[in-house]
Amino acid sequence: MSLLTKEQYEKIASSVKFSTKALINGKLVDSISRKTYITANPATGQNITKIAACDVNDVNIAVEAARKSFEDGRWSKMAPSKRKEILLNFAEIIRKNHDELAVLEVLDSGRPIADIATMDVEETAASIAWHAEAADKLEDSITSTGPDNLSLVVREPVGVVGAILPWNFPLLMAAWKLGPILASGNSTIVKPAKLTSLTMLKLAELSLEAGIPEGVLNVVTGSGAIIGEAIGMHQDIDVLTFTGSTEVGRKLLEYSGQSNLKRVLMELGGKNPCVVMPDVADMDYAAEQVVAAVFWNMGENCTSNSRLIIHKDIKDKFLAKVIEKSKEWNVGNPLDPQFKLGSMIEKSHMETVLGYIKKGEAEGAKLVYGGHQTLTETGGYYIEPTIFDDVTPDMVIAREEIFGPVLAVLTCEDEADAISMANDTVYGLHASIFSDNTNQVYRLSRGIRAGTVSVNCFSEGDITTPFGGFKQSGFFSRDKSLWANRQYTELKTIWMAIR
Repeated sequence: MSLLTKEQYEKIASSVKFSTKALINGKLVDSISRKTYITANPATGQNITKIAACDVNDVNIAVEAARKSFEDGRWSKMAPSKRKEILLNFAEIIRKNHDELAVLEVLDSGRPIADIATMDVEETAASIAWHAEAADKLEDSITSTGPDNLSLVVREPVGVVGAILPWNFPLLMAAWKLGPILASGNSTIVKPAKLTSLTMLKLAELSLEAGIPEGVLNVVTGSGAIIGEAIGMHQDIDVLTFTGSTEVGRKLLEYSGQSNLKRVLMELGGKNPCVVMPDVADMDYAAEQVVAAVFWNMGENCTSNSRLIIHKDIKDKFLAKVIEKSKEWNVGNPLDPQFKLGSMIEKSHMETVLGYIKKGEAEGAKLVYGGHQTLTETGGYYIEPTIFDDVTPDMVIAREEIFGPVLAVLTCEDEADAISMANDTVYGLHASIFSDNTNQVYRLSRGIRAGTVSVNCFSEGDITTPFGGFKQSGFFSRDKSLWANRQYTELKTIWMAIR
């Protein structure tokens, strides 16, 4: 999709109509309490609109609607080919609303239009469509038995799924959840992040246009603490899927144990390593990928390669290239396609990231690039791309997930040292390796404990590859691929005696 001009995007922004109501049982409704909350534009600090502030009462009604829609079979018992048809229509409607969705996401999140308009909206539609195509292709099986028995192994939709979304990729994370949940025949209650609800609410409206039956897709907006607990503790939700912080993930596991032992699928935090070995031939390309890995989306990305582990033999030379490439990552108005970086999500998060930068300096790391708030005259929450050298593994900036544009550079002695440093974290979501030695790449990729390892690039794979983590980055759960469709189903054995 080609980009428009800043002026064209600003014109769309000035006339866009905001979706502000919850979607419950096929109707766009105010919260029962009639309470609202304000969502603001982090690029300007200005308020955008008021959104329905739902609570446990709204969640209960949404779950009741979802349960009814599941049990009566209006979606769960619909022919998979028919579900596929409706979801493919949903994907096309998303594409038809491309520019409006892109601008809504910029206004709500401060993310750059250059990313959202060229990647996120189309990938959102593509994710819905891909899982839709899988709806009639996940086959059941017959196991080998004697002549007196017939053994069927079938998959059935799990029931009612609660989905709690993060604020950093609102559209795409919605699609990663909704695609497999709906394609597998489930009904769902979606809780978008309070900071970034506008695009999910627009998707809710578009789902009605697409023909998804009432009660199948419900959206409740408001406080994460209130609604998250209501979903987590609800006795009539069968599965909870969550992308977000490890801290919140722990709480959701507690809710599961305290309620109905609902299955909890989690993709959590990361402190991801990028290992660069001395035999990498194209250092310029590698440096370009390293910079993209840490600064993309302002570092507000769970797969951000925020720890750069460079072999001592090339450390100074490679770091110089990284610093030079970082200068291309300009910060500015996210509605202007010329800027690669927009604003942080909110003031408090910006202050948290700035606090980590101060901590890095206090602990003795060497600030070699950036490190400051910028564009204060806009009223927005912008931070320069930041690089620290002389970082040691025990420093806070090497251990804690900052979720901002901050790169910690460490030096390794050899391959074994690189693996040890890469694994010296409670997380295990993503890692990147740069080396032209095939044997070394294999040893490193098998030695590093992470759910995804990208080699000679920064990548999370594509829609066909499972995405999830090891250790405190999550477990069992995977987004994307057929694994995602399967995890929203129950496996049933049917054993028949033949007489």
